Amino acid sequence: MVSKKAGDEGGGTAGVRRRLSPEKRREAIAATAQQLALTEGLQNLTHRNIAARLGVTHALVVHYEPSIESLRLRVYLDLLQTEFVTVTSHVARYSKAVHKLSELIRLTSRPGREDYAGVWLDGWSLGRRHPETADAVRLMMDRWQAMVAAILEQGMSDGDFDVPCADSCAWEIIALLDGFNAHTIVGYRDPGQYRERISAPIEARLNVPPGTLTKDPPPPMQKPADGAPRQQEEQ
Repeated sequence: MVSKKAGDEGGGTAGVRRRLSPEKRREAIAATAQQLALTEGLQNLTHRNIAARLGVTHALVVHYEPSIESLRLRVYLDLLQTEFVTVTSHVARYSKAVHKLSELIRLTSRPGREDYAGVWLDGWSLGRRHPETADAVRLMMDRWQAMVAAILEQGMSDGDFDVPCADSCAWEIIALLDGFNAHTIVGYRDPGQYRERISAPIEARLNVPPGTLTKDPPPPMQKPADGAPRQQEEQ
């Protein structure tokens, strides 16, 4: 009888086992862990659930990822950093602060964002009893607040926003966005109104006319990642 070694399972066709390299095995585990976190929640990210998704043994997953807490933390940071980079790259295409903020609100209030909203909420919940997770949550919140504060500072400099302290106002804005994360995952009230409900208090805080932040910004002049030219400069 031939014994199996770590890495011998999974990744092959029916009846055939293909040995994956340690690097490929870790990549497969990480990708599966991220998908589980998005679809089932961080609390359900376990060795056994990962093994079931991959079609391998529990022992194999433990061999590559001995600490499920460390894996959860890494998955949490990787997912939220991915979302952060995606949002900031979209926002950065615009030159005017009002258009940047409008795009930020649109992206964070859109239908279909329930998976990432759920990851945020899972992190806050786990952070109650896991200090390292709490540190990770605060790290990501700081990044979002700094990004929003930079937009507000630009708007203040350009004369578009009237607010005494960009940093304090940014804190209020991310708190509002965080609150709507909870609304998003349970579909509270009408999701089609989330953008308007988020925009209204922010518009009042920044002393801009109602409806300013619910308008879709015009196509930016900068090229998107695929290099395709935009239609017009934002006005």
